Amino acid sequence: MKRDLVSIILTRQELQIMKAVWKLGTATVKQVRKEICAEKPTAYTTILTLMGILEEKGALAHSRAGRAYVYRPLLSRWQATHNQLEDVLARFFDGDAEKLVEYVLENEVKGPEQMRNIRCLIDSGMENQVA
Repeated sequence: MKRDLVSIILTRQELQIMKAVWKLGTATVKQVRKEICAEKPTAYTTILTLMGILEEKGALAHSRAGRAYVYRPLLSRWQATHNQLEDVLARFFDGDAEKLVEYVLENEVKGPEQMRNIRCLIDSGMENQVA
């Protein structure tokens, strides 16, 4: 069952697999497992199952190369990030971006240097909107 790319929300494990596929460009289950096992040992069958789920969601597609399936991403890293952020914004902040920014500023900014960097980003964003 293929879904629209804007509706795909990834679980933590699915994101881990997608990061490996994005890094590799195209990948077999074996190649993804090698990438993931560098951080945390994971069973081949677990990765195979999750890649099948990602294909059902429409995030991955495969073609056959000999006996192996080679997967390629249909969901871009940008689209996945956008989808997740939209989901968090809607579910936790009632769609209010200002509430999200307020939360980040109050709870996630770690020191004056980071705050200066954020101010620069905001200022450059405002310049782009005026231009």
